[in-house]
Amino acid sequence: MQGAGPIAGAPHARPRYYPSSGLIGRPSKITEVDVTSSRGLLRAYIDETGDRGIQPSSSPFFAFAAVVVADEAEPGLRAVMSSLRRDLKVPTGKALHWNQHVKTHARRQHVAGSMAQLSDMQLIYVIVEKAAIPASAEMRRDHAIFYNYAAGIVMERILLTAGNWPGGARNVVTRFGHVRGFNHRKTESYFQIKEAQAPSWVPWRLISGRVHFDDQAAWDGLQAADQYAGMLWAALRQDEFGGYDEAHLLRVRHLIRRDAQGRSRNYGFKILGNEATFTSLPWWPAEGL
Repeated sequence: MQGAGPIAGAPHARPRYYPSSGLIGRPSKITEVDVTSSRGLLRAYIDETGDRGIQPSSSPFFAFAAVVVADEAEPGLRAVMSSLRRDLKVPTGKALHWNQHVKTHARRQHVAGSMAQLSDMQLIYVIVEKAAIPASAEMRRDHAIFYNYAAGIVMERILLTAGNWPGGARNVVTRFGHVRGFNHRKTESYFQIKEAQAPSWVPWRLISGRVHFDDQAAWDGLQAADQYAGMLWAALRQDEFGGYDEAHLLRVRHLIRRDAQGRSRNYGFKILGNEATFTSLPWWPAEGL
Protein backbone atom coordinates (compact mmCIF):
# COMPACT_ATOMS: atom_id res chain seq x y z
CA MET A 1 0.00 0.00 0.00
CA GLN A 2 2.97 2.31 -0.40
CA GLY A 3 2.22 5.47 -2.27
CA ALA A 4 -1.50 5.43 -1.52
CA GLY A 5 -3.02 8.85 -2.11
CA PRO A 6 -5.44 10.60 0.23
CA ILE A 7 -9.10 9.71 0.25
CA ALA A 8 -10.99 11.99 -2.08
CA GLY A 9 -13.39 14.09 -0.06
CA ALA A 10 -12.01 12.95 3.31
CA PRO A 11 -11.03 16.06 5.30
CA HIS A 12 -7.63 16.30 6.87
CA ALA A 13 -8.98 17.46 10.20
CA ARG A 14 -12.44 15.92 10.38
CA PRO A 15 -15.18 14.56 8.14
CA ARG A 16 -17.04 17.34 6.38
CA TYR A 17 -20.18 17.29 8.49
CA TYR A 18 -18.47 17.04 11.88
CA PRO A 19 -17.71 20.21 13.86
CA SER A 20 -14.55 20.18 15.95
CA SER A 21 -16.51 19.70 19.18
CA GLY A 22 -18.62 16.82 17.85
CA LEU A 23 -22.28 16.93 16.94
CA ILE A 24 -23.89 20.21 17.95
CA GLY A 25 -27.35 21.69 17.92
CA ARG A 26 -30.56 19.80 17.26
CA PRO A 27 -30.68 19.07 13.52
CA SER A 28 -34.08 18.64 11.95
CA LYS A 29 -35.52 15.14 11.77
CA ILE A 30 -34.95 13.27 8.52
CA THR A 31 -37.99 13.80 6.36
CA GLU A 32 -40.52 10.99 6.51
CA VAL A 33 -42.39 10.23 3.32
CA ASP A 34 -45.78 8.72 2.68
CA VAL A 35 -45.23 5.18 1.48
CA THR A 36 -48.80 5.14 0.16
CA SER A 37 -47.86 7.78 -2.44
CA SER A 38 -47.81 6.99 -6.13
CA ARG A 39 -44.08 6.28 -5.99
CA GLY A 40 -43.05 2.66 -5.74
CA LEU A 41 -40.98 1.33 -2.87
CA LEU A 42 -37.44 0.00 -2.57
CA ARG A 43 -35.81 -1.77 0.34
CA ALA A 44 -32.12 -1.21 1.05
CA TYR A 45 -30.10 -3.54 3.28
CA ILE A 46 -26.52 -2.68 4.26
CA ASP A 47 -23.82 -4.74 5.93
CA GLU A 48 -20.12 -4.20 6.51
CA THR A 49 -16.90 -6.13 6.09
CA GLY A 50 -13.51 -5.44 7.63
CA ASP A 51 -12.94 -3.55 10.87
CA ARG A 52 -12.65 0.14 11.69
CA GLY A 53 -9.24 -0.13 13.35
CA ILE A 54 -6.09 1.57 12.02
CA GLN A 55 -3.55 -0.62 13.84
CA PRO A 56 -1.01 -2.76 11.96
CA SER A 57 -3.10 -5.83 12.84
CA SER A 58 -6.29 -4.25 11.48
CA SER A 59 -7.82 -5.04 8.12
CA PRO A 60 -6.47 -2.91 5.25
CA PHE A 61 -9.99 -2.09 4.07
CA PHE A 62 -13.40 -1.38 5.48
CA ALA A 63 -16.42 -1.67 3.20
CA PHE A 64 -20.18 -1.52 3.05
CA ALA A 65 -22.26 -3.67 0.73
CA ALA A 66 -25.79 -2.42 0.05
CA VAL A 67 -28.56 -4.46 -1.55
CA VAL A 68 -31.28 -2.25 -3.05
CA VAL A 69 -34.26 -4.36 -4.09
CA ALA A 70 -37.69 -3.49 -5.48
CA ASP A 71 -40.41 -4.16 -2.94
CA GLU A 72 -42.22 -6.48 -5.35
CA ALA A 73 -38.99 -8.48 -5.89
CA GLU A 74 -38.16 -8.98 -2.23
CA PRO A 75 -40.09 -12.28 -1.96
CA GLY A 76 -37.67 -13.72 -4.54
CA LEU A 77 -34.68 -12.57 -2.50
CA ARG A 78 -36.19 -14.06 0.66
CA ALA A 79 -36.79 -17.37 -1.08
CA VAL A 80 -33.15 -17.55 -2.20
CA MET A 81 -31.86 -16.79 1.29
CA SER A 82 -34.19 -19.36 2.84
CA SER A 83 -32.98 -21.97 0.37
CA LEU A 84 -29.34 -21.15 1.10
CA ARG A 85 -29.82 -21.45 4.84
CA ARG A 86 -31.43 -24.85 4.27
CA ASP A 87 -28.70 -26.01 1.87
CA LEU A 88 -25.93 -24.90 4.22
CA LYS A 89 -27.69 -26.31 7.28
CA VAL A 90 -27.84 -23.03 9.18
CA PRO A 91 -29.71 -23.63 12.48
CA THR A 92 -33.27 -22.33 12.60
CA GLY A 93 -33.42 -18.75 13.80
CA LYS A 94 -29.74 -18.11 13.05
CA ALA A 95 -28.39 -15.77 10.39
CA LEU A 96 -26.40 -17.00 7.40
CA HIS A 97 -22.90 -15.53 7.83
CA TRP A 98 -20.25 -15.63 5.12
CA ASN A 99 -17.39 -15.99 7.59
CA GLN A 100 -19.08 -18.83 9.49
CA HIS A 101 -21.05 -20.85 6.96
CA VAL A 102 -19.45 -20.08 3.58
CA LYS A 103 -15.80 -20.93 4.11
CA THR A 104 -15.16 -23.50 1.38
CA HIS A 105 -14.87 -22.88 -2.35
CA ALA A 106 -17.80 -25.18 -3.09
CA ARG A 107 -20.06 -23.32 -0.67
CA ARG A 108 -18.95 -19.96 -2.07
CA GLN A 109 -19.70 -21.13 -5.59
CA HIS A 110 -23.15 -22.26 -4.53
CA VAL A 111 -23.98 -19.00 -2.74
CA ALA A 112 -22.67 -16.78 -5.55
CA GLY A 113 -24.44 -18.83 -8.20
CA SER A 114 -27.75 -18.58 -6.36
CA MET A 115 -27.46 -14.88 -5.61
CA ALA A 116 -26.33 -14.01 -9.14
CA GLN A 117 -29.81 -14.97 -10.34
CA LEU A 118 -31.62 -12.29 -8.33
CA SER A 119 -33.40 -9.60 -10.35
CA ASP A 120 -34.92 -6.15 -9.82
CA MET A 121 -32.10 -5.25 -7.47
CA GLN A 122 -28.90 -3.25 -7.57
CA LEU A 123 -25.72 -3.74 -5.57
CA ILE A 124 -23.61 -0.92 -4.14
CA TYR A 125 -20.12 -1.12 -2.64
CA VAL A 126 -18.32 1.64 -0.75
CA ILE A 127 -14.72 0.81 0.19
CA VAL A 128 -12.37 2.72 2.51
CA GLU A 129 -8.66 2.12 1.99
CA LYS A 130 -7.21 2.84 5.41
CA ALA A 131 -3.69 3.58 4.17
CA ALA A 132 -5.11 6.53 2.26
CA ILE A 133 -6.74 8.23 5.26
CA PRO A 134 -4.75 11.41 6.08
CA ALA A 135 -2.71 11.11 9.26
CA SER A 136 -4.46 14.15 10.77
CA ALA A 137 -8.00 12.95 10.05
CA GLU A 138 -10.15 12.37 13.13
CA MET A 139 -11.59 9.23 11.54
CA ARG A 140 -8.21 7.57 12.18
CA ARG A 141 -8.78 7.94 15.92
CA ASP A 142 -12.55 7.83 16.33
CA HIS A 143 -14.39 4.68 15.23
CA ALA A 144 -17.75 6.47 15.29
CA ILE A 145 -16.55 9.17 12.90
CA PHE A 146 -15.00 6.47 10.67
CA TYR A 147 -18.19 4.42 10.51
CA ASN A 148 -20.53 7.38 10.08
CA TYR A 149 -18.45 8.97 7.34
CA ALA A 150 -18.51 5.77 5.28
CA ALA A 151 -22.18 5.14 6.10
CA GLY A 152 -23.02 8.62 4.86
CA ILE A 153 -21.38 7.89 1.51
CA VAL A 154 -23.33 4.65 1.08
CA MET A 155 -26.56 6.42 2.08
CA GLU A 156 -26.03 9.01 -0.64
CA ARG A 157 -25.59 6.26 -3.23
CA ILE A 158 -28.70 4.46 -2.06
CA LEU A 159 -30.69 7.67 -2.43
CA LEU A 160 -29.27 8.33 -5.89
CA THR A 161 -30.19 4.77 -6.83
CA ALA A 162 -33.74 5.38 -5.60
CA GLY A 163 -33.97 8.64 -7.51
CA ASN A 164 -32.84 7.01 -10.75
CA TRP A 165 -34.61 3.66 -10.43
CA PRO A 166 -35.81 2.18 -13.76
CA GLY A 167 -39.38 3.31 -14.30
CA GLY A 168 -39.10 6.34 -12.04
CA ALA A 169 -38.00 7.48 -8.60
CA ARG A 170 -39.01 5.38 -5.61
CA ASN A 171 -39.12 5.80 -1.87
CA VAL A 172 -36.68 3.62 0.04
CA VAL A 173 -36.79 1.87 3.41
CA THR A 174 -33.19 1.63 4.64
CA ARG A 175 -31.85 -0.93 7.10
CA PHE A 176 -28.26 -1.35 8.35
CA GLY A 177 -26.96 -4.36 10.20
CA HIS A 178 -26.68 -3.51 13.90
CA VAL A 179 -23.11 -3.27 15.19
CA ARG A 180 -22.81 -4.63 18.71
CA GLY A 181 -21.70 -2.00 21.22
CA PHE A 182 -22.01 0.85 18.72
CA ASN A 183 -24.20 3.89 19.39
CA HIS A 184 -26.25 4.12 16.21
CA ARG A 185 -28.06 7.19 17.50
CA LYS A 186 -24.91 9.10 16.56
CA THR A 187 -25.25 7.70 13.05
CA GLU A 188 -28.86 8.87 12.87
CA SER A 189 -27.80 12.34 14.03
CA TYR A 190 -25.05 12.38 11.43
CA PHE A 191 -27.53 11.50 8.69
CA GLN A 192 -29.73 14.39 9.84
CA ILE A 193 -26.80 16.77 9.51
CA LYS A 194 -25.96 15.38 6.07
CA GLU A 195 -29.56 15.87 4.96
CA ALA A 196 -29.59 19.46 6.21
CA GLN A 197 -26.35 20.28 4.35
CA ALA A 198 -26.86 18.09 1.28
CA PRO A 199 -26.82 19.44 -2.28
CA SER A 200 -30.17 19.36 -4.04
CA TRP A 201 -29.16 16.46 -6.29
CA VAL A 202 -29.06 14.03 -3.34
CA PRO A 203 -32.77 13.16 -2.83
CA TRP A 204 -33.02 12.69 0.94
CA ARG A 205 -36.78 13.22 0.56
CA LEU A 206 -37.01 9.64 -0.73
CA ILE A 207 -36.21 8.06 2.66
CA SER A 208 -39.28 6.27 3.99
CA GLY A 209 -39.43 6.78 7.75
CA ARG A 210 -36.33 6.50 9.90
CA VAL A 211 -33.14 4.61 9.09
CA HIS A 212 -33.15 1.26 10.90
CA PHE A 213 -30.32 -0.67 12.57
CA ASP A 214 -31.33 -4.29 13.09
CA ASP A 215 -30.13 -7.80 13.88
CA GLN A 216 -29.12 -9.81 10.81
CA ALA A 217 -31.03 -12.89 11.93
CA ALA A 218 -34.33 -11.03 11.59
CA TRP A 219 -33.87 -9.85 7.99
CA ASP A 220 -33.07 -11.87 4.87
CA GLY A 221 -31.93 -8.69 3.12
CA LEU A 222 -29.22 -8.09 5.73
CA GLN A 223 -28.02 -11.67 5.29
CA ALA A 224 -27.91 -11.11 1.54
CA ALA A 225 -25.80 -7.97 2.07
CA ASP A 226 -23.48 -10.02 4.30
CA GLN A 227 -22.94 -12.51 1.47
CA TYR A 228 -22.17 -9.83 -1.11
CA ALA A 229 -19.80 -8.18 1.37
CA GLY A 230 -18.07 -11.52 1.86
CA MET A 231 -17.62 -11.94 -1.90
CA LEU A 232 -15.91 -8.54 -2.03
CA TRP A 233 -13.65 -9.41 0.90
CA ALA A 234 -12.60 -12.70 -0.69
CA ALA A 235 -11.69 -10.86 -3.90
CA LEU A 236 -9.58 -8.20 -2.18
CA ARG A 237 -7.61 -10.23 0.35
CA GLN A 238 -4.57 -12.26 -0.64
CA ASP A 239 -4.45 -15.82 0.60
CA GLU A 240 -1.35 -17.42 2.09
CA PHE A 241 -0.01 -18.17 -1.39
CA GLY A 242 -0.60 -14.70 -2.82
CA GLY A 243 -3.78 -15.59 -4.68
CA TYR A 244 -7.27 -14.08 -4.67
CA ASP A 245 -10.73 -15.63 -4.61
CA GLU A 246 -12.39 -13.20 -7.03
CA ALA A 247 -14.62 -15.61 -8.98
CA HIS A 248 -17.63 -15.08 -6.70
CA LEU A 249 -17.56 -11.27 -6.93
CA LEU A 250 -17.17 -11.45 -10.69
CA ARG A 251 -20.12 -13.81 -10.86
CA VAL A 252 -22.42 -11.16 -9.37
CA ARG A 253 -20.81 -8.08 -10.95
CA HIS A 254 -23.75 -7.61 -13.35
CA LEU A 255 -25.84 -6.63 -10.31
CA ILE A 256 -23.60 -3.65 -9.43
CA ARG A 257 -25.19 -0.26 -10.08
CA ARG A 258 -23.92 1.41 -13.27
CA ASP A 259 -24.19 4.62 -15.24
CA ALA A 260 -25.77 4.85 -18.69
CA GLN A 261 -22.49 3.69 -20.28
CA GLY A 262 -22.34 0.60 -18.08
CA ARG A 263 -19.58 1.82 -15.76
CA SER A 264 -19.75 0.99 -12.05
CA ARG A 265 -17.03 3.43 -10.94
CA ASN A 266 -18.45 5.98 -8.48
CA TYR A 267 -21.94 4.55 -9.01
CA GLY A 268 -22.13 1.06 -7.59
CA PHE A 269 -18.44 0.80 -6.75
CA LYS A 270 -17.12 3.78 -4.78
CA ILE A 271 -13.49 3.77 -3.68
CA LEU A 272 -12.39 6.10 -0.89
CA GLY A 273 -8.68 5.82 -1.42
CA ASN A 274 -6.17 5.13 -4.16
CA GLU A 275 -7.98 3.55 -7.11
CA ALA A 276 -4.75 1.98 -8.36
CA THR A 277 -4.69 -0.22 -5.25
CA PHE A 278 -7.74 -1.98 -6.70
CA THR A 279 -7.37 -1.56 -10.46
CA SER A 280 -3.86 -3.07 -10.26
CA LEU A 281 -5.13 -6.33 -8.78
CA PRO A 282 -4.23 -9.20 -11.11
CA TRP A 283 -7.87 -10.19 -11.60
CA TRP A 284 -9.30 -6.70 -12.16
CA PRO A 285 -11.25 -6.62 -15.46
CA ALA A 286 -9.65 -4.47 -18.17
CA GLU A 287 -12.99 -2.77 -18.77
CA GLY A 288 -13.49 -2.11 -15.05
CA LEU A 289 -15.65 -3.88 -12.52
